[in-house]
Amino acid sequence: MPGLAERTEAISDLLDRLAEVERPEHDASGYPVRRGEVSALDLAPAALSRLESRGYRVIGRDPLPTLGHEIVRLAVPAGLSAREGAAAIAAADPSATIDLVHYYALEPAGGKPHRVHGERGKTAPVPGSISGKPVIGMIDTAVTPHPALAAARIIAWDQGNRPGLPVGHGTAVASIIAEGGQPTIYAANIFRGSLDRPFTSADVVAQALEWLLARDVPVINMSLAGPRNALLDRLIGEAIARGRTIVAAAGNGGPTAPPAYPAALPGVIAVTAVDHAGHIYRFANRGPYVSFAASGVDVVAANAPGGMARFTGTSFATAHVAALYARCRGGGASSSACTDRLAREAHDLGAPGRDAIYGYGFLD
Repeated sequence: MPGLAERTEAISDLLDRLAEVERPEHDASGYPVRRGEVSALDLAPAALSRLESRGYRVIGRDPLPTLGHEIVRLAVPAGLSAREGAAAIAAADPSATIDLVHYYALEPAGGKPHRVHGERGKTAPVPGSISGKPVIGMIDTAVTPHPALAAARIIAWDQGNRPGLPVGHGTAVASIIAEGGQPTIYAANIFRGSLDRPFTSADVVAQALEWLLARDVPVINMSLAGPRNALLDRLIGEAIARGRTIVAAAGNGGPTAPPAYPAALPGVIAVTAVDHAGHIYRFANRGPYVSFAASGVDVVAANAPGGMARFTGTSFATAHVAALYARCRGGGASSSACTDRLAREAHDLGAPGRDAIYGYGFLD
């Protein structure tokens, strides 16, 4: 398992790769953002006309009909930074939601997966109170065919389903979701870049979320963690308000790391990882936003090149909890009712009640 210095180096490597591929700028907190570009949610036509007369150019429009919004992506005039452009756009239409186009990554976890032989993932049935035929959405890498997914129905997002894309993380996560059941999994690949260090951006996350919401998926598993983004805040908040369950990885930044998003957003189910002895994963984020803990250290899951392997990180714990929510929601229960049910069934590992390390406790 890598040390803190190695993890810091891995994050720096990601930024270097982004700089090489897309030459990013940075927001006020130092997070990488797309150079010279700003996204605006529900920008008024009159404000857009004024901005175009000042040299702003529409790069694209992303309709989000399920939530009744549209994202307009704007290139800022030459000589302005993305941050300066965002401030000017916000001034032109204070009612619009404006932000930079942040980048996101699959955070460095417990090293590369270790292949195992003669071992399969868990196939035991879920607890009796968790029932129903599960339907779940994934925002992750692509998923490749694998024997561990033979009982699952995988429906891929066309926009993210192209040859040569990363598949390792998504395939492992999908196999954990599929344990002990026959789920329908709507898989939205949002990542691009190299296979060992994929990345994505906030605009692609928004499009994937729209695709899943349009298919009325009740539970959405999000395997990404990064900076807060105003557009994603609003879209995820509205999805939750409409009854969707959003389950996200608490993050692998370590116990002193700042909150990871989208997990730290109000209403999101944030999942941390523990080992087989119930000890907290040493690189797991901590904070009052943590909802539940699940196994996420040396978890056996599908290895995309073949066979099974052991994986470590909060993403793999998140998949297990998302599957429990999907089975609960499949029985007709609401998101809040499922949270109450799972909180009662969780094994309290920390201070009595909900705490910043284990949340409500461990779900097996």
